Amino acid sequence: MASSSPRKIPSNSSLLDPSCGIPTDVTFQIMGFKTPDLETGQDKEILLGEVKGHKLILGMVSTVYKAGFYGPAKETKDIVPVRQTTLEAFKKMVDYIYSKEIDWSGQTVLEMYDVVNLAERYDIPGLLEEIQTQMEKVPLTMENVMEVADTAFQFSQFPTVSDQLLLNCAKYVKKTLKTPASLVQFATDGSGSGQEATVLKLLALIRTITPPIPNRPNCPNCKQDQCQHGKLVESLDKIVLGCKLAENNRVQQYYDDREKRRLQLEGEMAKIGLAEEAQEQMRKILSQKESNYRALCCASCLQIRHGN
Repeated sequence: MASSSPRKIPSNSSLLDPSCGIPTDVTFQIMGFKTPDLETGQDKEILLGEVKGHKLILGMVSTVYKAGFYGPAKETKDIVPVRQTTLEAFKKMVDYIYSKEIDWSGQTVLEMYDVVNLAERYDIPGLLEEIQTQMEKVPLTMENVMEVADTAFQFSQFPTVSDQLLLNCAKYVKKTLKTPASLVQFATDGSGSGQEATVLKLLALIRTITPPIPNRPNCPNCKQDQCQHGKLVESLDKIVLGCKLAENNRVQQYYDDREKRRLQLEGEMAKIGLAEEAQEQMRKILSQKESNYRALCCASCLQIRHGN
């Protein structure tokens, strides 16, 4: 049975407030280096800042902290140095653990990878998913797409994040550069830039991207998924070539009655032997009456149906 990953517990951000009354029991000292000392010529390690926390809270979210604070070889010191990261990245990781709102605005892709590194180092899968979501929102332009892609390529040791970011870059390039000639020029521009490997990676991904299949209707006549032959057209935008004006029951009844009246008139005129000129005059009078009657018919009597 697979073990479930530790999850972020309900908001504990208030625990970091000194006024909450529950003191922290571990302090992380974020170490870095300043420029080489002029006398010795060597980098000098300096303290970038400190971040405080609670071992219990950290251990509930991170399996690494759980083993480090409560395992057989647990850390007994209350001050723990942390290297190979930035103060800003470490603070964001701790903010995530304590369910604090994180402001990702203004973060560069490189700065986000500092957090990715910590999420992997301390086994915090939820934070990794959060970073992936933020990476999806990185705005791409032809001016920055190579920089973003090259950063992702350089951090290929984090495939969960880097592979998707590279694919996003490839999709953007394919969408923007629509012709083979423009892609060739794109590759040429990358030559000698030091990013040749990244360009080749993007071109390889572009070749694997399958163009989307257009959503074509199943019925080419009705332009809809299901054939509408014989059915009423419900709105004007559904009218296509091939639709026919159909007669509903009321319209059909009108034409039947009209034909009966015409035949009745012809029969009556034949019985009395009405002169041809007079018969023609009677036909015109009947036709005029029929036209007036038809004008009074409700427009809803006319229907449009799908048909071939």
